[in-house]
Amino acid sequence: MALAQPDQAKVLFENEQPLPLVRTNRAQLTLAGAERAIVASRKQADAMSIQVNIAVVDDGGHLLAFARMDGARPGSVYTSITKATSAATKRGPTGPLPNADAVNTQLSLAVENAAAVSGGKFTTLKGGVPIIYGGQVIGAIGVGGATGEQDAEVAAAGVAELTKALESVENSQTSTEEKVIFGNWLIEDIEGHGVIDNAQTTIQIAEDRSVTGNTGVNRYMAKAKLDGQNIKIEPGPITTRAAGPPALMDQESRFLTALQKVKKFHIDDKRLLYLVDDKEMMLLRASRVK
Repeated sequence: MALAQPDQAKVLFENEQPLPLVRTNRAQLTLAGAERAIVASRKQADAMSIQVNIAVVDDGGHLLAFARMDGARPGSVYTSITKATSAATKRGPTGPLPNADAVNTQLSLAVENAAAVSGGKFTTLKGGVPIIYGGQVIGAIGVGGATGEQDAEVAAAGVAELTKALESVENSQTSTEEKVIFGNWLIEDIEGHGVIDNAQTTIQIAEDRSVTGNTGVNRYMAKAKLDGQNIKIEPGPITTRAAGPPALMDQESRFLTALQKVKKFHIDDKRLLYLVDDKEMMLLRASRVK
């Protein structure tokens, strides 16, 4: 395979899309969430008539909350924390290796010892369950003090209650998020290249999900699919067929092309609307028309 010449390599480098330097869409488990999970796990343990230690960690395995039920073995305090850390950092439930149906005791012990030597926390005991939100692990619950199966059941109950609560909050926020985008917006920027001030390119999104507006030359219409902050404009958009000056026609083409690539929206503290693609790259910026 021939290597690219220096000039070719320079062109390729200059044409690369800049990668984001920070991620702003990362979910983070709070203390309130961790404590809610512990309450649910305690209720499950009470129902099973067992006393256990319960630890909740964040996605990096750092302790957020802990509870030792009355009568729980003090010796299982460290075990519960290690289970939670293991589940969070391995991004999956704890258990024997390679799996519960084909246990390899020597492998399990070797992996645990290797982790201990390197200063890490890892266990193949059952009882660590990850907390997953929005497709990503945001933490984990570790339980110790009963049998492995019982520990896992108590941890799973805490995860289930917290997941249910998160989904309820998300659903209530979703309706609010969708409402804030309804209305008429004036486009101020198209993919970082600004706009022609006098063109008055607009987008109006109604509660029935209809999308209408003016490109600066033509009227257009489409439909929006909304799911929280996810948005997709389809089909089209369909426009009228008037012609205008070359600069306005070029802007219309760029606007309609950008509109079809929109995947999400954000509204900042200055009430500016940002329509972005699936990589969070800004396509359109708009201000609300009063």
